[in-house]
Amino acid sequence: MLNQIKKTSINILTAVLQKLHKNYEDLSPQAKATYDRWEKILTGESVTVDKLRDFLKGENENTLNLLLDRNTESGSAVDIRLKAELAYGRFIIGILESPQTSAKQLENYLRNLHSIK
Repeated sequence: MLNQIKKTSINILTAVLQKLHKNYEDLSPQAKATYDRWEKILTGESVTVDKLRDFLKGENENTLNLLLDRNTESGSAVDIRLKAELAYGRFIIGILESPQTSAKQLENYLRNLHSIK
């Protein structure tokens, strides 16, 4: 079953490249990095919260770079889409990190309340 999933995962990436009339070698370094990351995710172990958070942080970094590198007019459709992707990614990361954040806040509160270093 796992081998079938891995084959299907690789096939979807191949299908995407074919749909775009591209070969892996034709991709830019940034696109190759994204492709490699996607391939690793699709063919790797089960998704964990940590892996999902790391993936989303990478995607947010890519989106932020696109937003900063482009000469898009503020309020344009592309600008709005990129900002929405970034905001949504940050929101999901916040949800994924909320248990750790809550635990840290509670620990700090208790330390301060009881003067514990």
